[in-house]
Amino acid sequence: MGNAAEMIPYFSLSIDTNKHPSPRFLSLSLSFEDMAYSLDTAGLSLYAIPALWFTVQWPHAQKTVAARKALNIHQGDLNCDPRMAVDWCQQKEVPQPVVEPLRRMQSAHINGVESFPFWMGTIVAANAFGVDAKTTNTVAAYLIVARCVYNYLYIYNDGKSRGMARSRSLTWLSTNIACFYLLVKAANLLIGKSVMI
Repeated sequence: MGNAAEMIPYFSLSIDTNKHPSPRFLSLSLSFEDMAYSLDTAGLSLYAIPALWFTVQWPHAQKTVAARKALNIHQGDLNCDPRMAVDWCQQKEVPQPVVEPLRRMQSAHINGVESFPFWMGTIVAANAFGVDAKTTNTVAAYLIVARCVYNYLYIYNDGKSRGMARSRSLTWLSTNIACFYLLVKAANLLIGKSVMI
């Protein structure tokens, strides 16, 4: 087995029916397969899709945990309708300095949900239509990093920093430009044009 930097993880789902006959008890295991990879590895960018999904869901999970703490309730109570967490905090008169970050977490999540299909479609199209692996993998990696930066700038801006707000907007814009760049390359390959971009 090679070192961790040279291995690609794959996930496997297994059920041990001897210990737990109920499907509720599923074990998720992370395994490693010897496979050297680099930015030139075809299909590597497809791993960005679950990573991007995680960056979209993280602010929602963060908001749910923070709201539960602010409201001093158990997980099940908020889990009935977690999208109402910000409204419940306002109804219970939780202080604004606590509510505002929750609102920003919610907004970051909503923006991610709106953007995720575009990112996923771009990565799939680039792989399907033969955009070179290095370009596709580089853009996919950029999308992950940019989304993490976007979430940070959105959630931890106290509403007073115009610089953070501008940086967040530029980060969002740059991810869209990166996607359009990759989509144009895929479209050019599909229709057989050798337009250089």
